[in-house]
Amino acid sequence: RPPGVTDLDLEEPLDKETDEPSEDSQEWADNYAGTPFRLASLLPPVTWLPVYVRSVAGCPTSADLGAVGNLPYSLFGDVIAGITVGVMLVPQCLAFAMLAGLPVQAGLYSSFAPLILYSLFGTIRQVQPGPTALISLLTGQTLDALGLETDAARMAGASLLALTVGGVSLLLGALRFGFIVDLMSHSVMAAFCTAAGVIIGTSQLRHLLGIDMPRKKYWWKTVYGLASHADQVDPPTAVLGLALLAVLLFLKAWKSAGSSAQRREHAIWKRLPRDSASRAFRALRMVADLSSLLAVVLGWLWGLLYRQAGVESVRTVGAVESTGFVVGLPFGELGGPGAVQTDVMAASAAIIAVVGFLETVAVGGKFAAKARYNFDANQEFIALGISNLGGAVMCGYPTTGSFTRTAVNAMLGATSPVACLISSSLVLLAVLFLLPVIALLPLASLAPIIIQGAIGVVDFRGFRVAWRASRAEFFVMSATLLVSLALTVKEGLLVGLALSVLKTIFDLANPNLAVCGQLSDKSFRDIRNFRRAALVPRVVVVRMDARLNFANTRKLKEFCLQAVKVREGRGDRIDFVIIDGKSINHVDLTGCEMLHALAEALKSKGQSLIVANLKGPASKCLASAGVPDELAKHHGHLCIDMEQALAIVKHHDHAGQKAMADLQALVHNVENATRELQQRQLGRFSLATPKSGGPPGSPKRLLPSPGSTWPSLGRSSGAPRSPGPGGAH
Repeated sequence: RPPGVTDLDLEEPLDKETDEPSEDSQEWADNYAGTPFRLASLLPPVTWLPVYVRSVAGCPTSADLGAVGNLPYSLFGDVIAGITVGVMLVPQCLAFAMLAGLPVQAGLYSSFAPLILYSLFGTIRQVQPGPTALISLLTGQTLDALGLETDAARMAGASLLALTVGGVSLLLGALRFGFIVDLMSHSVMAAFCTAAGVIIGTSQLRHLLGIDMPRKKYWWKTVYGLASHADQVDPPTAVLGLALLAVLLFLKAWKSAGSSAQRREHAIWKRLPRDSASRAFRALRMVADLSSLLAVVLGWLWGLLYRQAGVESVRTVGAVESTGFVVGLPFGELGGPGAVQTDVMAASAAIIAVVGFLETVAVGGKFAAKARYNFDANQEFIALGISNLGGAVMCGYPTTGSFTRTAVNAMLGATSPVACLISSSLVLLAVLFLLPVIALLPLASLAPIIIQGAIGVVDFRGFRVAWRASRAEFFVMSATLLVSLALTVKEGLLVGLALSVLKTIFDLANPNLAVCGQLSDKSFRDIRNFRRAALVPRVVVVRMDARLNFANTRKLKEFCLQAVKVREGRGDRIDFVIIDGKSINHVDLTGCEMLHALAEALKSKGQSLIVANLKGPASKCLASAGVPDELAKHHGHLCIDMEQALAIVKHHDHAGQKAMADLQALVHNVENATRELQQRQLGRFSLATPKSGGPPGSPKRLLPSPGSTWPSLGRSSGAPRSPGPGGAH
């Protein structure tokens, strides 16, 4: 116990932050309890389906309204989106199967079970899984690397690959690997979505204009191909595609034109129905909601008129050979699962699993954030894993969340996985009944739907905001966009992720450092921004807005010494340097060593170091490393607030005994709180805390016994300092 501190002093409340919690105040632990794991979370419909039923029936509870965010459930929206996306999915999955070098029916096999299974296990309400261009390309490259050439062998290899991808995804989900999504900043996701929208929209121009050119791997090659084949534009196809695109964009613009008053002021919308209660307005709104389906129907009829007029240049989906769904794992064509190169299969499966997860969460997370509802990234891994396992059993190849179809799904008002179920039913009907009709559907009638959806996710405004707010964020976004356009979105995502991590490290190594002055309200603020803040006589107050660790310790030390040098150069006498630690929530060992070295350097000049405004976690770090005793050797102090630091400066607490006692009490409370949380997590936590004088073992405020000291920095207090690698680190 420090000399002069009585039992009465120790029993009095020192500060609200350091008071021991009473029985009633134990509720603080509930704030850190987190969401308990429930088996129902593995099957999301158990949670959302009752809410969906009540919402559709028109009797949602207040809890239901809070759970859906800004996207209330709508059966009508799910039906419209599910039907339209289902119509899009059939021709897309056939094309993507050919991209993977597989028979076209493999695309159908991959578009039924994965949708059903994702709707049962997924948590992003607007995602539409299935074959995608990126995963199809990776699948084809894997099958090529395995040396599979015949259709039967490639089908078997694709099924084995889907099975392996499913297993890897399940493993990553079980290991809670979904944290990888937290490493993707908003800027990376925005740039990725913009790049993907540009790539997808550009890729559809060949279908929109009737240009006969193969699909290109890189965006710039697509642009070059379009430019070099500009003379091959087919006028009938271009008229059809551009007309349908104009209709879709017109209806979308009218739908989002705003209120009746805003429509009345518009040069065009004022000539169309404006009253949302009128029958004409509701009819036109329904046409706008059905715009994609309208484009498909009009495109099919337009193509029919072309054929009757003898125009044969308009390309259609074409004939599809299929005998229905096939259930099983055709490993016999490979000579068994072990007949393939395990290393190639495993490495490719891991890449496809991670890239597919990032693709799903990047596009799905954008719409989830916009609609203000939550999703579980780890459950998304599990959902994609189960979806791929189901696709493998039906002789499909790996699938993931589709950027284009998810964008269209969200644009058309999808509110739940019910849209996935409806889309899967369209696939079933297509396989059984509609293949002859789909074969005659012009590709130019599908391209406008895809382009319209792609336009909706392109966000160049975010680049302008980043340019004004943070040039570093703008650089990360630009690099992600440019790499995605130059290579593929996979490389773009990886580059964006890497740059985001590097930016975080750079920001940590270059924190905001400020010399502070005192305002009339006794607070300390940056003298650069608060010109009326007065410098404290004989004291330099410095603040760092970051955790103190190995990346920034040198900068803080040099800044403190430079601030002292500047004040002394003006003729001021400096006796104390106070580091305002209110923005420091952690100190590592390098930071602890730096504080000791700084105190030692200041002592040689007759000055003392005070670290004030310490938070509980930072105090615990410093106490565990023995910093209080190390600073005391050089007349330094640790304080939990600035008032204590100023009391030491004014010699009201010259020896810092009161500051030391309060710091020790705060550290003890931190230890108690940590212990209580651990006990609660283990199921041994009790809200009732024994009061002082309770049974043996009840927590009491930690006070040093006479002659006791804080733990030292890994050596006895009397041992000489031996510089480790790098001196004082």
